[in-house]
Amino acid sequence: MSPRAQRPDPAGTPTPAPGSEPDETVPVLVAGAGPGGLSTAVFLGLHGVPALVVERHPSTSTAVKATGQYPHTMEALAIAGAAETVRERGRAYRSDFHMVVAKTLAGPVLRTLMSGEQLSMRHVSPEDWGTASQSAVEAVLADRAAELGARLRFSTRLTSLTQDADGVTAVTEHTGTGERRVIRARYLVVADGWRSGIRQSLGIAVRGRGTVGKVLRVLFEADLSEPLSHTDGAADGRRFTALHVGRAVLFNTEVPGLYGYFRNLTPELPDGWWTSEDTVAAQIRSDLGIPETPLKIEEISETEISCGVAERFRAGRALLVGDAAHVMPPTGGMGGNTAYLDGLYLGWKLAAVLRGTAGEALLDSHDAERRPYAEELVEQQFANLVDRISPELADESLAVALPPPVVAFGYRFPKGAVLLEPDDDGALFEDPARPTGRPGSHAPYVPLTRGDGSATSTTALFGHAFVLLTGPDGAAWAEGAAAAADALGVAVQVYRVGSGTELLDEEGAFSAAYGIGADGASLVRPDRFVAWRCTGAHPDPAAEIERALRQVLHRPAH
Repeated sequence: MSPRAQRPDPAGTPTPAPGSEPDETVPVLVAGAGPGGLSTAVFLGLHGVPALVVERHPSTSTAVKATGQYPHTMEALAIAGAAETVRERGRAYRSDFHMVVAKTLAGPVLRTLMSGEQLSMRHVSPEDWGTASQSAVEAVLADRAAELGARLRFSTRLTSLTQDADGVTAVTEHTGTGERRVIRARYLVVADGWRSGIRQSLGIAVRGRGTVGKVLRVLFEADLSEPLSHTDGAADGRRFTALHVGRAVLFNTEVPGLYGYFRNLTPELPDGWWTSEDTVAAQIRSDLGIPETPLKIEEISETEISCGVAERFRAGRALLVGDAAHVMPPTGGMGGNTAYLDGLYLGWKLAAVLRGTAGEALLDSHDAERRPYAEELVEQQFANLVDRISPELADESLAVALPPPVVAFGYRFPKGAVLLEPDDDGALFEDPARPTGRPGSHAPYVPLTRGDGSATSTTALFGHAFVLLTGPDGAAWAEGAAAAADALGVAVQVYRVGSGTELLDEEGAFSAAYGIGADGASLVRPDRFVAWRCTGAHPDPAAEIERALRQVLHRPAH
């Protein structure tokens, strides 16, 4: 079972009797404190909903995992108020996001897979790549969730679960003391890992390629300064994020001299060979081309590489995030990044439903919007696995690789909590360098200048409420938004962009990027996606904005 799996055990734990009083009642119970669970707790807290997070391990993960955050993840962390802390954790030990393929650790470098310099996304985002480890980000998110009102209970597992029309009832057990508590929650966020016992208990099947390989994960100490000092090596020995050598990958960690090593377990390696530290050390030396370098093995474990997506992301009052919803090969680093973003996309919806400003059906859009993207992303990561480590897995169904900016900023929601236009082609991706601004797409990044001359951007405006952007002649839209927001009890922040407004568009890019004229308007959701737009003026702006908000939020008409 994976480190994050938590299997409810209804047979071993009596279900609370109907009508019995719970030990505590919470709005949202989050089962699992990995990237998806912690992110959801953070964004719930950001919208005023305190979550209870239970995790069977004694702390957030300390295992060797992926390193690096995509710019769209850094945008989400900025909204959460955690980006600067994550940046500091990355700066402490690495100067760049850099992934290369080399013949040996000393070089020559054969190919650069990803580089913060070569793959800068500053044309579509104000953020750079993050360089912190996943374990560091999890720790930061745990602290931030607590600051925002979440309660985190480690060494606590979920042992039974029932749900009804009004909520869920769960029994938790402390793994050390055995203390059991009955928790009543309006909603449950399932974040207990890929072999999710909760997902299985909900009867949710998994679709996909399944297990496609096994990987040995090793944490070791060594002085690699000499091979890394070669001019054709990985720069100064601290620069690379991941170094691919044959079927092995070497990772930096936050501790100088401590490295992570992933090795594809191919058939030519006998079963159980890795149980001997001496054998593992010899394999590392052979793979990296450092035959005389002393190594000290700290940890060894075997894990599966899997490809799969849950057939649905919602079952009544339970919603899936992170690996419980989707699992993918680590090649490309999108597993953890996608989990962080699950919380951004789900948090505002759950909060709106709990506040009563959205209909309960809004939560159906979690599946409609996130599952198609997850399915494509899993195939993209599998294609990376074939290209970098496991060419023998290639087949006719292999996905065509999409550029990282398209994967990060170009995906769309062709269905869900958006008002698509009649001529929408239903495309799942578009080129963010040529934004359309149409509903269902990521709200385009446009650099702006405040009236005092300081720099900002459209992206800096998003994340805490609905945002209505208008052109310089959109005063009527601003008045209409205020009326609609008041009628529905929904927060809508309004910004006019252009000449004579508080936000100047000195590059003249706003109108084309958002597809609206000087008297048009674009409504952006709290998760940075365009919900609706009107290209020009409207005879009744208040009624039109109210109509749009009602449809997006699944609020019935009068």
